Amino acid sequence: MTTRELFRQNPFLRLLLPVVIGIALSDLIDIPPLLNWILVLFGIIGVFLFTFFVKLRKSYSLRTLFGVFVFAICFGAGVIRNKDIQSLMYLPTNKSKIILKGEVVDTPIEKKSSYAFVLAVQTIKVSEKWQKVSGKTMVYLQKNSKAKELRIGDLLVVNTELQRVKNAGNPHEFDYANYLKTQHILYAAYSDSLAWNKIEEKSAFSMKVLASNWRDRLLAIYRKNGIQNESFDILAALTLGYKTGMDPEIKKAWADAGAMHVLAVSGLHVGIIYMIMSYLLRFLTRFKYGIILRGLLLLLILWIYALLTGMSPSVMRSATMFSFIVFGEILKRNGSIYNSLAISAFFLLLIDPFLLFTVGFQFSYLAVVSIVFFQPQFDKLIYVGNPILKKFWQLTTVSIAAQIGTFPLAIFYFHQFPSYFLLSGYVVILMAGILIYLSALLLLLSPIPIISESLGWLLRSLVEGMNFLIVKIQGLPGSVLRDLSISQYQLILSYFLLFSLIAILSFKRKKAVYFLLIILICFQLPYSYQIFQKPKNELLVFNSRGHSIIGFVEGNKSFFLVDKQISSEIRDRVIQPFVLEENIQSISYDTLQPFDIKVLGSDVVAIIGKNNFQLKEILKATQPNYIILRSGALKAKKMLEKEFANSKIIIDASVYQKDRKKYLLNDKEEEVNFFDVQENGAYLCTLSTYN
Repeated sequence: MTTRELFRQNPFLRLLLPVVIGIALSDLIDIPPLLNWILVLFGIIGVFLFTFFVKLRKSYSLRTLFGVFVFAICFGAGVIRNKDIQSLMYLPTNKSKIILKGEVVDTPIEKKSSYAFVLAVQTIKVSEKWQKVSGKTMVYLQKNSKAKELRIGDLLVVNTELQRVKNAGNPHEFDYANYLKTQHILYAAYSDSLAWNKIEEKSAFSMKVLASNWRDRLLAIYRKNGIQNESFDILAALTLGYKTGMDPEIKKAWADAGAMHVLAVSGLHVGIIYMIMSYLLRFLTRFKYGIILRGLLLLLILWIYALLTGMSPSVMRSATMFSFIVFGEILKRNGSIYNSLAISAFFLLLIDPFLLFTVGFQFSYLAVVSIVFFQPQFDKLIYVGNPILKKFWQLTTVSIAAQIGTFPLAIFYFHQFPSYFLLSGYVVILMAGILIYLSALLLLLSPIPIISESLGWLLRSLVEGMNFLIVKIQGLPGSVLRDLSISQYQLILSYFLLFSLIAILSFKRKKAVYFLLIILICFQLPYSYQIFQKPKNELLVFNSRGHSIIGFVEGNKSFFLVDKQISSEIRDRVIQPFVLEENIQSISYDTLQPFDIKVLGSDVVAIIGKNNFQLKEILKATQPNYIILRSGALKAKKMLEKEFANSKIIIDASVYQKDRKKYLLNDKEEEVNFFDVQENGAYLCTLSTYN
C-alpha cells in the first residue's frame, strides 16, 4: 500500500494531520492571528473554487493543490481552537486577596494538610467589582470536617490570593505547570478554614454532577455488600475509575507488574464492554434494520458506562473513539477502522486541543492503532485450533502489539518497563471483563440481599486473588526495568524508526530503507557530540521547598549534600530525574553540616546553615566564589553582600517564609551576584577547573 492509497482509503487522516500540526506548532511559537486567518481564508477560497468549477475538480494535475487548500483550513482550525481555549483559561489576578465564586468540578483529594480540588470559577471580585470569568484554578482548603464533605457540583465562595502555577525549576523535573495547563488550569489558591464558605444556591444542571451522584451510589452498594479496604479500592478503580484514597503501595505494585493501566478506566475497559456486547448482540444482524438497532444499543451501553464512571476524561475519550467505530459499522464501513479512529481524534482535538499533550490521549490512540495493525499479523504466525488456547494466543498477541506502540512513550514518561507484562496481562485482562460484568450484575440485583451479598463475597474474593497474583508478579526477580530514560528527541526518532520498519516489512517500500538508515544515524548524533565535550563540573542548588539539596557533578559522578529532615522520597523525586537524564553513573550522599567548605577545581563553595561571630573571619580566609545560605543564616546576608561583593550569594529552598518576608522581599533582588532559588528556580552553574 502506498501513502496515497492509505490517505484515499482513510480520508480523515488528511484532515487530522494538519490539525495536529497546527495545534502543536501554535503551542511552540506565537502565530500571528492575522496571518492564520489569511491562511484559512486562502484555503476556503481554494476549496470554493474547486467545488463550483468542474474543470478544476476533474483536473488530475491540480489534485495536489486542492490538498494544499484543505491542509490550510485544517491547520488554521487547529491554531484557532488552541488559541481560543487558551484565552478562556486566564483569570484576572491581584497582588492582594480576591474573592472567587465557582463550582467544584472533581472529587476533593485528601493531602497531608489540605483537601485539593479543581474549582471552575464563574465570577471573581477584583477592586470591589464582580466580573464573569470562565477559567479554572486548583484550590487547597485547610483540613476540617466541612472541607471533607465537599462534593462535585458544590458552589463555593473563596477569599484567597490567586497565584500562577509554576514549576520548582529543577533540571529535568516533571513539568507540573504544563500538566495542569493540559487540564485548562493555570492558577492555584490556598484558603484556611475561615476564608471560604459553601453557598446553598443551586448550580445549573450538569451531566458531570449527575454522573458523580450515580457513581457515589454505586460505590455505596459496594461497601454495603462487604467490599472494603484494598478490595474496595481496586474494584472501585477498575470498574468505576474511582482512585481517591488508594494506597500508594497498591499503585506501585500494579505499576511494577505492568497492570496499572487496568486501574485507570479507559480504552481497555470500554473496549472490553464493546467487544463482549458486540458479540452478544450480533444475533440482531439477522433481522431487517438489525445492524442499526445493534449499533444504537452499543452506543447506549457505552455512554451509560461513561456516565456510571463519572464521565472522566479518559472514559469520555474512549467512548467517543468506539462510538465512531460503531457508526462505521452501522454505515457498513467495517474495513476502515483507521478512518474511524482519525474521525474521533479529529473531533476530540477540535473540542479540546490540549488533549494532544495528555499522556492518556497519546497512549490510547497509539495502543489502539498498534493493536489494529500488528495483532492480526501476529495472529497469523501460529495456527491454534483449540478454542481456549486460541484465546490465550490472541490475548498474547494483543498485549505484544499494544507494547510495540507504547513502550517508547512509557519509558519517556515513567522511566521503567515491566518485564512480565504478558503474565500480568493474562491475569488482569481476563479478570477485568469478569469483574466488570459481575459488578454490573451486583448493581442490578442489589435490592435482593441474598444474591447481592453472595455477589459481593464473590467479587471481593476475586479481587483479593487478583491482587495476590499481581503482588507475586511484582516480587519476581527483575520484574521491572528501572531508571530507563530517553529524550524527547529520541522518542520522536523511535516512532520514525517504527514507522520505517513497518513500511519495509509490511508495505515493502524500498525508500523506507534509506529513511531507516538516516534515522539510525540521527540516533548516534548526540553521542558523537558527547565525545568532543569536556567532562562536566557543575554546582547545583535544587529548589525543594523547606529543604536543602546541594549537588556537585564531575563527569559522570555526582555528590549530593542533603539536610537531616528530608525524606528519601522527596530526595529521590528531586534528584532522580536529573541523574537519569544526565546519565550520571555514580551517586553518593552526605548530610549537611551547619558550616561547610567545598573546593572544586579552582572554585570554593561555602555552605552556611548557621550564623556565628567567626563567620566573617572564616570566609575571609577561604575567599569563596559561591556562598550558599540555608535557613538560620539569612540574617548574615547584608554583611556578606558588603564584605564579599564578588561572591555569588545563593539563597536555598530551606528558608522559611517568615524569614523571606523579613530579610528578602524588601531587598533589591535584581543584583547580579544574588540568586533566590525559591523565586527563580534551581541554580546551576559550571565550575572552573585546573588546566
